[in-house]
Amino acid sequence: MLRYHLAQYNHPAALHLSHHYQQLQYFPHALEILLHEVLDEEVDTQPPPEQALLPSVLSFLSSFPQYLDIVVQCTRKTEVRSWRTLFSNLPPPEELFEESLNRGNLKTAGGYLLVLHTFDELRSTGDQVVRLLQRAKAEQEWELCKELARFLMALDESGATLRSTLELVELKPPSAEPILGQSQFTFDTARLTIPIRGRSNGNGIQRDTGVSSGFDSPDRRSRGSDSVSPGGSASSPGMIHEGGGDYFGLGLGNVR
Repeated sequence: MLRYHLAQYNHPAALHLSHHYQQLQYFPHALEILLHEVLDEEVDTQPPPEQALLPSVLSFLSSFPQYLDIVVQCTRKTEVRSWRTLFSNLPPPEELFEESLNRGNLKTAGGYLLVLHTFDELRSTGDQVVRLLQRAKAEQEWELCKELARFLMALDESGATLRSTLELVELKPPSAEPILGQSQFTFDTARLTIPIRGRSNGNGIQRDTGVSSGFDSPDRRSRGSDSVSPGGSASSPGMIHEGGGDYFGLGLGNVR
């Protein structure tokens, strides 16, 4: 029904209908499915701009507080080749990252880090990761700190990037001796997986499109060479993730 109203350019009717269901727990997921289906269809059909429904759907979704979460969640279940179409109708991913960070949606901000990395828009200075890690530390989101550590290890298998970032935010790595008054967290080093292709020389990673971003859904199945699938087995630019859970533990039910 929402899609029907939006296809008729009747946003008021779509918003009025939504008002009756917004309190339902699964309503954000319904909005995600709406976006996912329209995106998948228009990536395949490539309608002319005047007939495209995707811009109207995204405009409609921006009326809801879960908007940033829904967009990130959709990328988890969408082939990487579709991301260009999606983000061509959105503000730059960096703006969405900053907005998520400003709202305190830290795990959602982590999702946009993966988008920035896939688009080769992650700053070489690493300040985006540093700022997110600082916020996660301040709010004692230790699980997110661990996920960011895994992300940095996937970017640089030498561990140099991880060590320097932990020093910047005054977090101690597991092997370091604790210093009085300094924050420390530990993580299972066995879960810090590294790219099986796209080796790092310590100064940056040589990307290979056969390596997964780890940005996947538990129920997602690979649909081709550009799809994202469980356990980091499908191909998308970035890093591989194995060993339980998704990077940043994203999900509409647990996003801060």
